[in-house]
Amino acid sequence: MNLAVIFAVFFIGGPLGFRMLTRRGEALIGQRALAACIALLAAGGLILRYGFADLWGRHFALTVVSILLIWFAWIGVLAYGARALRHVDRGLAMRRWTGVIGAAGTTMPWFGLASADMFYG
Repeated sequence: MNLAVIFAVFFIGGPLGFRMLTRRGEALIGQRALAACIALLAAGGLILRYGFADLWGRHFALTVVSILLIWFAWIGVLAYGARALRHVDRGLAMRRWTGVIGAAGTTMPWFGLASADMFYG
């Protein structure tokens, strides 16, 4: 997959997903439901990664879906933390800082993929 496409997915899709999970007003899903979704996403990604270890890395779709599931779980963890901090401190500064840091945090896996491509690609 082209690194520019991956870049666009991570730098546009990640922050938008994070924003959707942390938007103002009544959240789309509660904290417990978010935690359950995070656990299911992470488990699914890890099952695909380690349950099909002989195919992982050689089967394109399996590898991409596994990475995406783990990345979606990562976005959920960031949103969970941001929502918890916003619950403790309802001020505007907390809302802004958790939004900026969380949105930036969703892009971190891209740097790992770009580094791997640089060294092994």
